[in-house]
Amino acid sequence: MVDIRPFKGFAYNPKKVNLSSVVSPPYDVISPDQQEIYYNQNEHNIVRVILGKEYLDDSRINNKYTRARNYIDKWIQEGAIQQADSKGIYVYRQTFSVNDKTHAITGIVTLVRLEEMDKGNILPHEETLFAPKLDRFNLMDTCKGNLEFIYSLYSDQTCLINEILTQTIFSDSLVPCLDFKDENGINQQMWQITDDARIAQIIEVMKDKPVFIADGHHRYEATFKLKTERSIRDPKPGDKPYNYIMMLLVDMNDEGLMILPTYRLIKGIQDTSPELLLEQLKELKDSFDISQSLRDEMFEAIENEQYSFGMYLRGNFYLLRLKQGVADEQLLLGKSKEYQSLDVVVLHSLVINKLPGDCLDEGNIAYVKDKEAAIASVDTGEYQLALFLAPAKLSQLKTLSLNHEKMPQKSTYFWPKPVSGLLLYLWE
Repeated sequence: MVDIRPFKGFAYNPKKVNLSSVVSPPYDVISPDQQEIYYNQNEHNIVRVILGKEYLDDSRINNKYTRARNYIDKWIQEGAIQQADSKGIYVYRQTFSVNDKTHAITGIVTLVRLEEMDKGNILPHEETLFAPKLDRFNLMDTCKGNLEFIYSLYSDQTCLINEILTQTIFSDSLVPCLDFKDENGINQQMWQITDDARIAQIIEVMKDKPVFIADGHHRYEATFKLKTERSIRDPKPGDKPYNYIMMLLVDMNDEGLMILPTYRLIKGIQDTSPELLLEQLKELKDSFDISQSLRDEMFEAIENEQYSFGMYLRGNFYLLRLKQGVADEQLLLGKSKEYQSLDVVVLHSLVINKLPGDCLDEGNIAYVKDKEAAIASVDTGEYQLALFLAPAKLSQLKTLSLNHEKMPQKSTYFWPKPVSGLLLYLWE
């Protein structure tokens, strides 16, 4: 069962700091240039904690992890960060616009008892890497707490939690504890539910619900490892604060949920000349019908046709349509039909893995969500080609997670991302 708990979160004090200047995106989508911007934006910006700078003279006692803990301690002493007076479950709402239409996504932020991922009711959908897990482990171990949400999904057919959220948001007597617009114009709001009866209802509804991790696989695995190691260090019986992790839980039926595609940028392919490269890609014609295309027509086909992909070589767009029957013959053995049906699996198995050269080596594949940035990276020569695909579907994520299968890395990009810096869960 899923065991959730209310907690006393630490949050920025809006009387001391300008909230819009101290928050940032999650650590893993911040570029080096953005890191510098957030550092300069405000001396209290959360980037100093979640993605601190590294220096040549860093040591065991003075490094980005120890500096992160020092920042937290200093900000608490200054009153820039303060702890809530009461335990509660938080309601988090983001209101944003897409194509001049207003959308909102709403969830709860709560503590969830840690359990080994994929062994119980907490289910992953993506593979993880060692280095990011070690980095997050060291950061949370030093700071003694969770510094960002784990973004997760659940499905509540009773709609009871949604009713509680709606009553909270539109209550005349409850004022948001946070309410501001971020740098992207997204309205960020948070309320705290402290009513014992409502908290008990939420806990009861969530007991039998599987939880699907959307974003934060590395942080979750790092926190579970941390809990395991701290339990060995501190064998005294009793429920410990590090047995829990801070999660944002959003209902899969929330109309504001959006998954964006993550495009691939490739380098390391033999022969950098676009003409020679196109000639070398002839092997793909065994699996795909390849035709030169107008940009808009290519993106329209990707959105509307399964197993259609876009490719950009400097100055030219191409549409790749998978030939009938190829997927069944050439994809990975030992995988379910649902796994085989993923566009990202087809793209990697039948396109990226077939490219000549060293493009599969570390550092030769980059992942971006912005079309213009992908195209510009090819035009400048930083990468040799860009590959475009449709986003995965929520139904695919759910099915594969329940089947205990993991998608390839960077298969999903949930948007908008939860803002970092809204809440901290500190054990001490």
